[in-house]
Amino acid sequence: MAHTTNRRFGKFGLTTLTLGAAAAATAFLSPAVASAGPMEMAEPLLTSDCSFAQVDAALHDQAPELAAMLDANPDAKAQLQAKFDQPVEQRRAELQQYIEQNPQAAQQAQDDPRAQQMQATLQGVADTCHSY
Repeated sequence: MAHTTNRRFGKFGLTTLTLGAAAAATAFLSPAVASAGPMEMAEPLLTSDCSFAQVDAALHDQAPELAAMLDANPDAKAQLQAKFDQPVEQRRAELQQYIEQNPQAAQQAQDDPRAQQMQATLQGVADTCHSY
């Protein structure tokens, strides 16, 4: 399963999930650009009032390969869990700071062809996490 996970989402998936849900990676795009940047991609989880346990359960159900990546990286999972203990505005501020400090990573995440799939995955997790 991990091999499939790495091909499907790879480092992008783990980084976006960890940092996106908590304090992700990418620059704001001009309104003329159709695809969402990681700030927009992460918004459903940035503003979620679900607990980390709920998000983790939804992730295991909706995107098991991504959940397996996170489970295989306990430090990243602990960081993400800590972010869910923070208020929404603090999560947003940390994401914005990350974006400003890492413009190349932000652009790389933006340009990744898996970004749209990741956005749908994160939206699905945010939409269903209250059920867990």
